[in-house]
Amino acid sequence: MVAKTYLFSYSPEKSGWTERCVQSHLDMLYDIKYVHSKMVLIKTDNDIDLLEKYLAECFTKKDSYFLMEITDQSIRFQKPESKYIYRW
Repeated sequence: MVAKTYLFSYSPEKSGWTERCVQSHLDMLYDIKYVHSKMVLIKTDNDIDLLEKYLAECFTKKDSYFLMEITDQSIRFQKPESKYIYRW
């Protein structure tokens, strides 16, 4: 199975539990790169529905998140937090 790359970003209504939950879930994933404090590139063999179900456990109805498959998309950036983001 070919690995896919996803962009994941989130914004909790209140800080605390949501961040800890998301962080614990991300720690269990094999290959992630932080683009920003709450924006992550995730490389996995999993389908987007399975990944969403896995991450959505951390969110209430008032929290928001964005998950998008970006595999085979052109990459452009300006001043990324990680200077090695282009070397994935």
